[in-house]
Amino acid sequence: MEGLTQNQELYCQARLRGLTQRAAYREAYPRSVKWKDKTVDSRACELEASGKVSGRLAALEAEAARNARITREGLLLRLDGLAEASWEEISKDREEGRRIGQTAASALVSATRELLPYAIDEKAERNRFTADFGLLLSPDFLAPHRCIAQRTYVDYWGIGGRGSTKSSWASLEVVNHIERNPTEHALVLMRYKATIREAVYAQIVWAINALGLEDEYDTPDTTFRITKRSTGQLIMFRGCDNPNKIKSTTPPFGHIGIVWFEEADMFRGMAEIRKVNQSAARGGDGCVRLYTFNPPRSKRSWVNVEMQKRRDEGLPVFESCYLNAPPEWLGEQFIADAEHLKETDPNAYAHEYLGDTVGDGTEVFDNVEFREVTDEEIAAFDNPRWGQDFGWYPDPWAVTASEWQPGKNTIITFKELGGNKVAPDEQARQIVAALTYADDAQNPEAKPVYHHIPIMSDDADPTTIAQQRDAGANARAAGKGNMRANSYRFLQSCHWVIDPVRCPHLAREVREMQYEVNRDEEVLNVIPDGNDHWVDATRYAFMHEAKSRYAYRKGRETREA
Repeated sequence: MEGLTQNQELYCQARLRGLTQRAAYREAYPRSVKWKDKTVDSRACELEASGKVSGRLAALEAEAARNARITREGLLLRLDGLAEASWEEISKDREEGRRIGQTAASALVSATRELLPYAIDEKAERNRFTADFGLLLSPDFLAPHRCIAQRTYVDYWGIGGRGSTKSSWASLEVVNHIERNPTEHALVLMRYKATIREAVYAQIVWAINALGLEDEYDTPDTTFRITKRSTGQLIMFRGCDNPNKIKSTTPPFGHIGIVWFEEADMFRGMAEIRKVNQSAARGGDGCVRLYTFNPPRSKRSWVNVEMQKRRDEGLPVFESCYLNAPPEWLGEQFIADAEHLKETDPNAYAHEYLGDTVGDGTEVFDNVEFREVTDEEIAAFDNPRWGQDFGWYPDPWAVTASEWQPGKNTIITFKELGGNKVAPDEQARQIVAALTYADDAQNPEAKPVYHHIPIMSDDADPTTIAQQRDAGANARAAGKGNMRANSYRFLQSCHWVIDPVRCPHLAREVREMQYEVNRDEEVLNVIPDGNDHWVDATRYAFMHEAKSRYAYRKGRETREA
């Protein structure tokens, strides 16, 4: 205790009992009860970093280890000594004709039996951090978890549809690796930086909480890094918009011991992934690499081809499915949505929920029906969706009108507007004219009425939205942020009917849209940006449905623990 204050000694004793830094500080410094957690954490870190306190903690832990350590060998010697002493006493009692006194012997034997389960082998190494992963992992991921613990492989590919808990598995492995390897760091990667905060960052925070370690980590909202307070280890997050920037990802000490590629299918082929790995794995003897993704629709996609190549070579591909996850993790609504899609569109269900590849080529949309939409059909529509994409020249202004039939998981697009160099007031005039019609189509004398239907619009141009509203159109921001991939997946998952006569521009875009192919002729899970104006208008019209289906919110696809 030399040089320590009474509060500092109380803090050390509380830490020795197993309390977290936050709890120990609040106990040792009573006035800190009213402080914010952030303040307490900061003070506790400063206190524990001081030489006197850290030295005292080390001394207390060493003393506790010496006092508490009981080896199997010691217990066996004690038991052998007890047996010998008991036998001597029994022999003496027999010689002198007394009854054998068994009270002391029985008490010692009972005590020894009680201690025996707590005995440890002198050579055994024990970690302070333990977790029952059987309660945290879906059955599909118990095998890869064991392989990672035994360092059987370097690369672990976890694939599956929605709700397969692959992201939960990967995030738990990242935090577990940090806990088990105090000199190593973690790197978590996504193709696009803009999606990190709501996706993998939230998923790692979930894993920290699920493991009961929330008091041990700093998880700031302002930086793309999480720090373990006691060791300074980092969990770093990077977007690979420019893979060359990964070279600058250097931890303050040690090396990166685990890398997680989330949505690996979005990367531009194995060449890009190899380049990232070469930059990230410098300075260490070994590294665990995790890859998670929903298989793209096309069998020709580079990542689907790569997985088949691994299978052919006898390498593991860890496949998962929501059907094998505990239902309470997913919730009743998730399961109901899956069953509904299974009934209405088995093809979309197989891809989205089972992770099957359902397309053979490079076409983006393989579930589209081009046919005439009759006036009689349109007259019966009662669930319209209108959307628009803004443009001037050479990009056009584009509008589509569709009917949404959720029970059939069907979109019927029956009208389009558009053109170059169309001013906002003229855009509004055309929209209002298209939405002014008689409610009773069977009555030729019925008075036309303007139907004030929302026009879900590209929110990158709020000025034009405001101008259209001033001119009488009900233009609304679609809320497209970070939703391009998910809104495309929504359109792909639906049975889409397009009238090629009424919607010639949209029909042409849909027919011509192909996935990108890289220089190695690998089909990428990347949809080119361009020649997509009427498709974008339709995406914006269904942005609400896309968000609802793909649960795009903080902690995307993070299950309720």
